[in-house]
Amino acid sequence: MKRKNIVGSAAVFAVACLTLSGCAGGASDSSSSTGGAPKPDVSCDVPAANLDNKAVDTSEATGEITFMTQGLKGTFDDFFTAQIAEFEAEHPGAKINWTDMGGDADFDTKMVTQAANCSMADVINVPSSTVLALSKANLLLDFDTKSPDLGETFVPTVWDSIDLGADGAHTALPWYWGPFITTYNKEVFERAGLDPNTPPATMDEYFEAAHTIADAKTGDYAIYGNTDWYLLNQWRNMGVEMMNSDTTEFTFGDDKQALKWITEMAALYEKGAIPKDSIIGDLDQSKAYNAGNLAFGTPNASFLRSVKENNAAVYDVTGVGSDTVPEGSNPLFSGQYISVSVTTENTPLAVAWAEHIASAEQELAWVNYGIETNTTVIFPVANEALDNLQAADTTSTDPMDQARTLAAEAATQAEAYPADFYVTGAVQKALVDNVNQAIVGQLEPQAALDAAESKMNTLLAKLLAD
Repeated sequence: MKRKNIVGSAAVFAVACLTLSGCAGGASDSSSSTGGAPKPDVSCDVPAANLDNKAVDTSEATGEITFMTQGLKGTFDDFFTAQIAEFEAEHPGAKINWTDMGGDADFDTKMVTQAANCSMADVINVPSSTVLALSKANLLLDFDTKSPDLGETFVPTVWDSIDLGADGAHTALPWYWGPFITTYNKEVFERAGLDPNTPPATMDEYFEAAHTIADAKTGDYAIYGNTDWYLLNQWRNMGVEMMNSDTTEFTFGDDKQALKWITEMAALYEKGAIPKDSIIGDLDQSKAYNAGNLAFGTPNASFLRSVKENNAAVYDVTGVGSDTVPEGSNPLFSGQYISVSVTTENTPLAVAWAEHIASAEQELAWVNYGIETNTTVIFPVANEALDNLQAADTTSTDPMDQARTLAAEAATQAEAYPADFYVTGAVQKALVDNVNQAIVGQLEPQAALDAAESKMNTLLAKLLAD
């Protein structure tokens, strides 16, 4: 259930290996012999029907497949057990074996290695970085060919922005996510002389509020320093051009808005607006926010559950606002996906199960399960599921109700951000490490941008190598 930035530390190197001939030990033809999808370099024979240009017939989906999720067993067992039983009852002769892999630092590398060795599950749940890694190596089934019109199920702006396969093919179905919002402590705002009922609507207003809190010298902090969670989204909200149009190079080094962001963060750190031990601190900033002296919480609605459970007094004074998305832009979609291995030996059943679990009905069922069991706050990506969400009370002053309302609005307009697929693992570490050095005054902001861009482009070149 965590975001992608905790996984994929070696993904770029795994993809680089697979895109170089000979790494996987199999055939290295650049395209299939049937005129369809490119043939991947794997250690087994790929069924010809998985690569041709014909749709798959799922009307008689029988046999046995494996479905692998990421970090969901132990929390959502009841839900998936019921889903599998329902599907198997509707498809006599079908059997779904559910497995799970935790989202550790080697997740992307493990998945790419499994795919190359033909040991990956038939249907997989993966984050954006893994979708990119597997798509670059042609290891995922092309849904556009095998299940035409399936894309009409999903929010158009999301679907149109996740065509990561060869020739713009869709190799993954968007499954679930958590739209960004703004959370803040109203009492911290009041102590600084800010309007407690007016959260920042833009990044400029966000920084202005942070400076006001710092200048008030009330003993409060404005921003938690660990930037892993929010850096990419905030740069996007500021209009930073992270990459060139064909995503072959990082270009933010001379971007004035990127320089402005680092300069503002460094100034706030020097003023004491950022806790000094938070720059390389815990990714989960809820502990710091729960102390009651931090202005801004995390941008994830699920974070509010932690506040409510651990410090009801802080929860009661927590305000909620929309994310600082600039006018004319769409909210950032950074979620989880469902894909089918191109080496599956049972394509009809694999596609049928992928279609089922990512359908509007099942996405909505999972969202409601999270609400009913108080386990998580997630949102679907299927149009019909969004239309039928259990409505929050729009007049409520409860932070969770407000967060759900705002997140639901954002969900209908979201789109994936190309850089979000590339800024992960070693690439992300290169960015965050240099940015953090600039924030604490060890590097000049421009020098940090230059160093980060250079290192990230070196890693990217390896990923894109032929």
